[in-house]
Amino acid sequence: MTSNPTHGVDALIQGARLLGRRELRPFIIVPLLINLVLFIALTAVMLSQLGGLSDYLGSLLAHEPVDTEKMSWWRAILAQGAAWAANVFQWLAWLIAIAVVILFLFVYGYLFGIITNIIAAPFNGFLAEKVEELLTGQAPPAEPMVSMVWRTIGRELRKLMYFVGWGLVIFVIAMLTSWTVFIPAILGGLWGAWCMAIQYVDYPLDNHQRPFDELKSVLLRRKLSSLSFGGAVMLAKMVPVLNIFVMPAAVAGGTVLWVDRLRRHGDPGADRLLTEEDRHP
Repeated sequence: MTSNPTHGVDALIQGARLLGRRELRPFIIVPLLINLVLFIALTAVMLSQLGGLSDYLGSLLAHEPVDTEKMSWWRAILAQGAAWAANVFQWLAWLIAIAVVILFLFVYGYLFGIITNIIAAPFNGFLAEKVEELLTGQAPPAEPMVSMVWRTIGRELRKLMYFVGWGLVIFVIAMLTSWTVFIPAILGGLWGAWCMAIQYVDYPLDNHQRPFDELKSVLLRRKLSSLSFGGAVMLAKMVPVLNIFVMPAAVAGGTVLWVDRLRRHGDPGADRLLTEEDRHP
């Protein structure tokens, strides 16, 4: 089966619908409460920065007429030339302003996601386990709760190191190509979508104790499906209030994507996994 961008979006929608199932409610309440508390705290911090942001955008887009009456002739020519250039390139100022607003929302959504994912990791693991059992009729291999908690937190830190390391590389490339405006935007969007795909498809694979490198291999075999899922999650996380409910939907959606698409049509370890499940029904 070929990779299809609609599969990723459809998986997130199915994940959101699954949250209404009674069997999953106990595993959704705690992550939602964590999200709510962090949403209030982080939103308060971001709102405190809006004043400086609005001042910057106002100065960037302001276009005031130049008074040349008291200027010498050569200064008047320079001032009028600068005003003309500002008029001609006003579209660039708007592009920069739009990029700044998008970056502000991206940082807000990304910080919110990082903090909540680390704190809620064990609960997300339980939710992914129950979603998989609901979809397949089989739960992942049993594991002591203490062991699972420590393993999932360690996995979150492993993912965070991966995100930060490659994120710095992407940032440097974006700075070097910032004069193009579009290249950093495209790189940032693709990187954000890839990070979200890794973050949420990882939970069901981690429940089966699959190595992190295998996760990346699975996602790369279905790039369009993976990136569309991650992109949909990323966009939803950028919307205030909606981002409170995105995490459990993304966990369920990542499990749906793996069970219905990736495990059946792109997971090189699926045969081994299914054989182990047959041995331990």
